[in-house]
Amino acid sequence: MTITDATRIAKGSTYLVTQSIVDAAVRAVAFAFIARILTQTEMGVRVALSLTVAVAHLLTDIGFGSALSKYIAEYRGRNAEYSPFLFSGVLVKTWTASLAAILCAMAAAQLSQLLLKSSEYAVLFQLLSIYILLFCFGMTMSSLLLGLNKIREIAILNIMLTLTAQISAVILVMFGYGLTGLITGWILGQLAYFIISVFIIAKGRHLTKHSISEIAPFLRVLAKFSWPLFLTNIVVFVYSSFDQAVLLAYLPLSDVGVYSVALLVFTVLSIVPTALSTTLFPYYSEQYGGNKHDSIMIGVRASTRYMTLLYLPLALGLMITTNPVIILLAGPDYTKGAAVLSALCLFGGITALSAAFGNLLFVYNMTKTFLLINIASVGVGMAMTMVLLPIFGLTGMAVVKGVTMVISFVLTVYVLQRRMRIDFDKEALWKGWTAAIIMFGAVGLFEWIFFKPYLLPLYMLVGGIVYTIMLKLLKVVHQNDLL
Repeated sequence: MTITDATRIAKGSTYLVTQSIVDAAVRAVAFAFIARILTQTEMGVRVALSLTVAVAHLLTDIGFGSALSKYIAEYRGRNAEYSPFLFSGVLVKTWTASLAAILCAMAAAQLSQLLLKSSEYAVLFQLLSIYILLFCFGMTMSSLLLGLNKIREIAILNIMLTLTAQISAVILVMFGYGLTGLITGWILGQLAYFIISVFIIAKGRHLTKHSISEIAPFLRVLAKFSWPLFLTNIVVFVYSSFDQAVLLAYLPLSDVGVYSVALLVFTVLSIVPTALSTTLFPYYSEQYGGNKHDSIMIGVRASTRYMTLLYLPLALGLMITTNPVIILLAGPDYTKGAAVLSALCLFGGITALSAAFGNLLFVYNMTKTFLLINIASVGVGMAMTMVLLPIFGLTGMAVVKGVTMVISFVLTVYVLQRRMRIDFDKEALWKGWTAAIIMFGAVGLFEWIFFKPYLLPLYMLVGGIVYTIMLKLLKVVHQNDLL
């Protein structure tokens, strides 16, 4: 990895981390209003709506999203023609997203009955069909921009999306429009994203019109890579969403609403690994296209160091402050979710390093392996659910989700080690964990002595000071880390 490469990755990651922090802050403020206005049952309905959107995206993407990012970046690394990939992606998504939106509108009553055991929410699914069309198309635009390495543009677009959607949703919900207002806010945000992303791609003259005969070879390349990825994405969807689906089927909507709050906070925690993973994917693809495998290995080592030192204190810090965080974010009615969030944070800290190398399975065309890893993870998770959910309820479901994360992490490391050398920064690992655990204890003691939800900023300050002191004492931060 050259200085230029490191700088580019650092800038790209900084853009996305900054965007994610702004995104998290806006969402947190908006959620604090929405969670206090909507009932816990309505928050459970929100989960069903989100799952519907996720399924629609899964079926309309058909594995092309990651394939587009990979091959656009790879062909750019080869200095080869890549515009047919962009046109292929837009053409395919236009047809699939339109079909999904129409089906959602037509089957609104059936979806409401299936997911919520009542047809009274049918009108929400009809309105949701508009959002599905815009969301699915917007995700393809994001894949194209990622392949073009437009990280800054993606960050700006996401901030604009969040501001538009969340502000609109809060205003409409406060005026008494409930879930209808929430969905309308989502639609307005996604509409703005769609318009501006199309403008960016068109302005850069990246997208040119091609005949079917011209794009046919490129479609075959995408299809060959995507069909096992599509099957994989189905399993990944089950892997990431089976907990919410199970809760919708077996627990009251109010409990689902509590779990969704904890899951939302945990999702905010993932901004750092998500930003790093997103930035590394086009970089790894370019290096793979240029046959620079040593640069990939160096990138993995540097990234694991970055993840350890930056993410661990966030994960363990949130784990010890789950009670005040949830009380301030959603109110005391949701404190039942504190144990759920603590469990998710622990497992998130253990598996965060996967952000540094998980995408290599796609870069090296190991999509079938990725499929098998997720099948194994989901299989174990479903078996554990039958035991832990009846006994431990929501917390048991969080443990199941965490165990599936660990299984996926371990198997990914194992299969990649057989293909290439995965070199972790062992010094950063043991020193980072030592510093984070001591910080965890210090914050926990301080919180036990002086517990008030509004003291959360003080807890964060104490944690930051203790962690910084420990890093200095352990001499883990080098001069290169500050460049």
